[in-house]
Amino acid sequence: MKNPHLILAIVITFLVPKLAYPAGLPPWQFGMTKEQVASFKQFGPYKSFPNGDLETYNREYHGGKENVQFYFVNNKLVKIGIYLGEQLDQHKALPVVKRASAILEKDYGRLESPEITVPPTRGRFDADVFAMIAITNASIQGKTHFRGVRQPKDMQVWATIMSVPNIGKNNLAVTIFFQPK
Repeated sequence: MKNPHLILAIVITFLVPKLAYPAGLPPWQFGMTKEQVASFKQFGPYKSFPNGDLETYNREYHGGKENVQFYFVNNKLVKIGIYLGEQLDQHKALPVVKRASAILEKDYGRLESPEITVPPTRGRFDADVFAMIAITNASIQGKTHFRGVRQPKDMQVWATIMSVPNIGKNNLAVTIFFQPK
């Protein structure tokens, strides 16, 4: 009779790597098809865009139900965006940018931004000042990006504040993106 411990060890050796979660935003994983993404009915309904991308407004993320958008290339999931706020004026954007900053700092460490330089004598901006500078930069330059310095090994996570022209004024959108490396 074969050794049951040996059989169990062999099964575990081949099964455990399959159970490891690949990069993405659970339960969604990069590389999934549109059909696979939409198969998680508990997060539906899903809306399809004319270009084939998907979105849902039914995903819990850091304490709130959020609009999650899925971007596909050749029917493979290549980027996920969590839209924390859209069509915001500068005043309404402030708490949303602060929330995005707090989420990224909590999950990924101290924030850095290619568009925002911290004076060397201070080392770090207070949350209100950082958010106001990020909003002002996005309003003038079109976008501001920031991310935590401790990035996951298999994906990039960052926030973008985008200026969105809208009939005579610019509104802001605040999004946290996930993309494989």
